[in-house]
Amino acid sequence: MERNINIFICLVFVMAYSLNTYSQVNKVQVIKNALGNFELQRNGKPYYIKGAGAKAHFDLLAQSGANSIRVWSTNNNELLDSAYNHNFTVSLGLYVRTERSGMDYNDEYAVKGQIEYLKNEVLRYKDHPALLVWGIGNEVDLRYSNFKVWETIEIIAKFIKEVDPYHPTMTVIAGVDPSKAFYIKKNCPSIDILGLNVYGSIENAGANLRKFNWEKPYIVSEWGVNGPFEARKTSWNAKIEPPNGVKADQRKRRYLEIIEKDNELCLGSYCFLWGQKQESTATWHGMFLSNGNPTEAVDVMQYCWTGEWPKSRAPSIKNISLENIGWRKDHVLSPSKQATLRIDYFKYNNEQVTLEYILYPEAFSNKIGGDIQLSPDPINFEIIQKIGSELTFITPSKKGAYRIFAYVKNNKGQCSVANIPFLVE
Repeated sequence: MERNINIFICLVFVMAYSLNTYSQVNKVQVIKNALGNFELQRNGKPYYIKGAGAKAHFDLLAQSGANSIRVWSTNNNELLDSAYNHNFTVSLGLYVRTERSGMDYNDEYAVKGQIEYLKNEVLRYKDHPALLVWGIGNEVDLRYSNFKVWETIEIIAKFIKEVDPYHPTMTVIAGVDPSKAFYIKKNCPSIDILGLNVYGSIENAGANLRKFNWEKPYIVSEWGVNGPFEARKTSWNAKIEPPNGVKADQRKRRYLEIIEKDNELCLGSYCFLWGQKQESTATWHGMFLSNGNPTEAVDVMQYCWTGEWPKSRAPSIKNISLENIGWRKDHVLSPSKQATLRIDYFKYNNEQVTLEYILYPEAFSNKIGGDIQLSPDPINFEIIQKIGSELTFITPSKKGAYRIFAYVKNNKGQCSVANIPFLVE
């Protein structure tokens, strides 16, 4: 009996310790400043978010001028501690299950169980000194039909208001449309900030929010280049990805001309993705390669955040063509025949660069919303010659869909990548 009591006391102590182990709690609030614009303040000082969706490469992120990271769940306490040690704040996600993952919002037991779990997560992390805002749910609106999910969002947001007066609440939606703005405004009064995951739709996001009578501030919670779901497809349904150089220019323009210019409602942003993932291709959203090498997208974000380019810049592929046909067109080749791939790139201040090429089978996928996708294995192929920026190779003997990648990198590993999908028939 005594042993059981001691175990219980220890468990209570451990729980209490895990729920409140930090002495410094930073006060974050949304205010309207003297100009009548919404402003995020941290400990009474203006705090504009220069952030990235990130779980790694923190040293380079700090060096590039960022001040915040966004994470999508609470399953990694060490990540918050690491962010704090790098002087980053954290937009901390509370993972609210989506319908497309199998959650039934008519199942009262499943709903209540999820709410209680997330309430405990709030208590666990509310005093962490890196915490900036709560992100309650991420794209729960993507292909959903049961609007009861907003009741769950509101219950959690209201609970946060009761136990944590120091950190604003946010819910994150996929794109902007009138119905989403209406339902959140009507059913989630405890939400302080709207998070927008916008890619191609970033072009009109601010204007549309105003048109839909959203009266609170927003954070661009994910942004970057147009996503695979917005891309043009080949006749065999492969998605066409622009070269890194084209995407880098798009990132820079969207930050400087769209995000920064909306100082009335926008509290800052989190670029996507300060890392690497497979989403239609292994290079679409990621600002790093799978081996950890940074691409020129990292350079662009340093320029956006600081106004200065890094001393050592990545090279930049501006164009890629196969058999003298540009990357925007379809490419249909015969099996076991010679073909020529060409890239056009800027070396910038690099005296020497190296070029590499990898061939993959096409990675067709119907996954959406960042759901996990598997990367295909590379295929061995015969190279006839490499001269300058041209590669002559033998096409696969087996009919099917393929994608060839070209990489240019300097001696520090900074790189640029482009690819072309092609069909062998």
